[in-house]
Amino acid sequence: MKKLSLVILLVLGALGFANAQRTITGKVTDQKGEPLIGASILVTRTTVGAVTDLDGSFSIDLPAGATAITVSYTGYTSQEIEVGNQTIFDIQLEEGEVLQEVIVTALGIQKQPREVGFSVAQIKGEDLTQARVTKLQNGLVGKVSGLNVSTTNNGIGSDTRIVLRGIRSLTGNNQALLVVDGTPMALGFINSINPNDVASVNVLKGANAAALYGPEGVNGVIVVSTKKGGAGSRPQITIGNSTLFEKVSFMPEFQKLFGSGSSTNSFGVGNYDPLENQSYGPEYDGSIVPIGEETEDGRIQEIPYQFLKDEKFKFWDIGSNIQNDVSVNAGDDKSNFFFSVQNVGIKATMPMDEANRTTIRLNAGKTLGIFNAGLNFGYAQENRDVTTEGANVYWDVLNTPNNIPLTNYKDFQNDYWSNHDNYYNEYYFNPYERIYNHRSENRSDDFFGNVVVGLKPTKWLNITNRLGYSLSSYFYHNFYRFIDYSDYAVSHRYFASSGDRKASVADGNSFSSRLNNELIATADHNFGNFNVKGLLGNLLRESYYKESAVSGGNLVIPTLFNVGNRTGEPGASSYFTKSRLSSVFGSFTLGYKNFAFIEFTGRNDWDSRLPASERSYFYPGVSSSLILTDIMPALGAGKVLNSLKLKGAYAQTGNVNVGVYALESTFSQAGGFPYGSIPGFTANNSINNPAIRPEVVNSLEVGAELGMFNNNVLLDVAYYHQNNNDQVIPVNISDATGYTSALLNAAEFNNWGWEFDLKFLPLISTASGFSWELSANYTYNNSEVLSIYEGLDELSIGNTSYAIVGYPAFVHKLIDWKRTSDGRVIVDPLSGFPQANTVSSIFGNTNPQHIVGINTDFSFKNFGLHVVAEYRGGNYIFNQIGQDADFPGVLASSAINGRQRFVFPNSVYSNDGGQTYIENTDIVIRDAQYAFFSTAAWRNTQTNYYSSAAFWKLREVVLSYKVPTKILGVGRFVKDATISLVGRNLLMFRPKTNSWTDPEFSNTTGNAVGLTTLSQSPPTRVYGFNVNLTF
Repeated sequence: MKKLSLVILLVLGALGFANAQRTITGKVTDQKGEPLIGASILVTRTTVGAVTDLDGSFSIDLPAGATAITVSYTGYTSQEIEVGNQTIFDIQLEEGEVLQEVIVTALGIQKQPREVGFSVAQIKGEDLTQARVTKLQNGLVGKVSGLNVSTTNNGIGSDTRIVLRGIRSLTGNNQALLVVDGTPMALGFINSINPNDVASVNVLKGANAAALYGPEGVNGVIVVSTKKGGAGSRPQITIGNSTLFEKVSFMPEFQKLFGSGSSTNSFGVGNYDPLENQSYGPEYDGSIVPIGEETEDGRIQEIPYQFLKDEKFKFWDIGSNIQNDVSVNAGDDKSNFFFSVQNVGIKATMPMDEANRTTIRLNAGKTLGIFNAGLNFGYAQENRDVTTEGANVYWDVLNTPNNIPLTNYKDFQNDYWSNHDNYYNEYYFNPYERIYNHRSENRSDDFFGNVVVGLKPTKWLNITNRLGYSLSSYFYHNFYRFIDYSDYAVSHRYFASSGDRKASVADGNSFSSRLNNELIATADHNFGNFNVKGLLGNLLRESYYKESAVSGGNLVIPTLFNVGNRTGEPGASSYFTKSRLSSVFGSFTLGYKNFAFIEFTGRNDWDSRLPASERSYFYPGVSSSLILTDIMPALGAGKVLNSLKLKGAYAQTGNVNVGVYALESTFSQAGGFPYGSIPGFTANNSINNPAIRPEVVNSLEVGAELGMFNNNVLLDVAYYHQNNNDQVIPVNISDATGYTSALLNAAEFNNWGWEFDLKFLPLISTASGFSWELSANYTYNNSEVLSIYEGLDELSIGNTSYAIVGYPAFVHKLIDWKRTSDGRVIVDPLSGFPQANTVSSIFGNTNPQHIVGINTDFSFKNFGLHVVAEYRGGNYIFNQIGQDADFPGVLASSAINGRQRFVFPNSVYSNDGGQTYIENTDIVIRDAQYAFFSTAAWRNTQTNYYSSAAFWKLREVVLSYKVPTKILGVGRFVKDATISLVGRNLLMFRPKTNSWTDPEFSNTTGNAVGLTTLSQSPPTRVYGFNVNLTF
């Protein structure tokens, strides 16, 4: 009986418990129906909760008396939902107001945008990688106002220049600082980041935003936050493959009329010359003509004398880029984990060039009570096999007349006419053989990461120590293969007349590291209507660099590329540098009722690069923001305006523009000093200046952020002005001092600009599932040089770039034709030849004044279309590649008027020594062939190759399809599958005056931009497909 009673009691208890507690399930999605992974479901007024899994689903047991649940997700508006008797819920969250999101600012501090008084732009990881970029910086292009990203060329290992809001130093670095997971590092590490590992990028545009980063942050900061893993019931595995192809899209405009030759007959018609690389011969007529010298066995090569349209395009290979990715992430409310591996195989458009890059990332974090710890680790290794003769290869291609079947000579090791003894060109190498003979096998290894430990003893106080370390090593093995000419070639061929080319080798390596430790305490406390936040920190940093190289020539065994195989003395060099920086910094923020904020910042640095008397320097900053629609709710009560924020900031920042040991009296080795191979050292040519100070940047910014039409339309407007003074410049001094130059704080210039960011989220949205989102950004930047130095009004920056008082920084100085006051060209009254000036003249900007980015996304059900376009303009470029290529005469610019005699356009002449000028209507250029276009008179007049650098580019086009899990038939296993077609740089529009190359290219990542040379390989377009699966 007792047992029966016990059973009855247990059953009744279970029934009572079942009535008191029940289970509800559901799914949480965004407005597009996409699952929100890791959304929080909390039983209202309890601590009972759950999070959604990989497909947005959840299950939670409701305790007795529970009536509602609260659903929340970062960046979305939370919902409180009455439960009632319902057990299954489909919950859709709306994106929250932009002013309530969280952004990452200086030192990794997270803030609500309403608190921030300066310009910060955030790009989500998925927006960076839609076009499957392999370099993170390429994913930023066109998406942020104030940002200018440009590249040197499309070759393997090409460098990138990243500038925010123009320049701040005439002679120093103007590129942005890179910060990865809170640790500052050299910008070059951006090439070692797998874009698929990035959760978001926050762009701190001005010195105001980056004041706490010190001198490195003066040019703005690219803050990269990598993925940390999300809360979920089980690990999430993602695999992906991108297969992309790259094809040369544009080369200089070639002339189609004339072939080999370099002289004219008595009638002014070009003579055909089978040995000539220049193309100043007669017009093509389709006849069979000989090319090259007769070979040792009496053979001679013959081809049709006709223009070959695509032959130079066909020289370049169709490149490929194959990415394979695997990542795993997991976590809960106390821990997180993310691990990824990526491999990228690259085949360049330059024949025989290839590379392979592998990246690994491991991020993990754990919270235990008041303690927390985190590890962020990244590693990248890239192996390259490339030619060292990129510019000369391009020169060989351009020195090939347009009737030569260049691609027939690819098999130079087996084909009779392609080997170096019989190659047709008398003056230049077969470019395929040049590529093969001059190689560099190199490897780079980059490690970067940090260890973070934190303590949160109270709700309002947080103490964090971040130990960061970055290391980069680079090794190269360069060699030049032996060329053994036949005796006949040596005696009969010009290019072989100097005899065999001996093999040589050069090995070198470099190593750089930076140890960075930051100890930061932050406080956040409310006092009634006031909120007070404080930050106090200390930084210790040591930077180290070492480089060494050794080389040897005349190798004894031609195929053994080892310095020990040399004859004669080897070449060798080695040096290292070390510097230290110590800093204290802090900020104080006061907020009132969450609508008014003011922040004060300050930092003091002690930099070992500066002289002892100037080693310590302090710089302050202040910023403020007001949410007017919170102060005056009536402003946001209408249908048009929902939110209005005003912002403003001022900062003074120091910029240390001196290298390590630049202010020391140093000595260096010099070849041939004192004489022969005896080692000796010479003093530095620049005199030590113990009074050098940091350059000073005073930056002011004001702006507004508006949310309109239910926050579907967002507008961010900012104006900035930067005064840059105490610029460090080199000034020539008397040789009697024993030196030739000195570094001084002297020059001053201003730069200023406007930024506009407009977003429609969405522009159109229909019940059928169609959505159109559109965003656009516009940047205007200008500058003016105020002074250089007493008695000095201009400063050469390099190439054709100058800083000149009264003009923007920087402008071109170029040799032009002699002109009248109204701009007409002065020609010789007898020959009709235009006359060149002997001094250079000032021309336009080297840096763009206008940048426009347009981003648009269409979606319909499971299909999506993503497009990015960009415009840059207001700057000009000197196309030295055209100046070089007019020598062989293959370009259209060397065939003006069909090389017939012509009157030079817009010209005049004088018969009285320049007293009066007569419009030229009948004095023709007598020889419009080789004697005109190939000579220094034409080619050295640089304005013949000066053009607008403006362009429109179709940067990204992505057509994607999200495969329904029902189609896959394994929805419980495969949680997401996306297939996409990808295109990058598919179209480019540029002014007709630029017929040479991509105006985005420049031969440097330094300040002397606005010049293209043979080192810039032709631009390309990229197309392919991508598959991503999530488990």
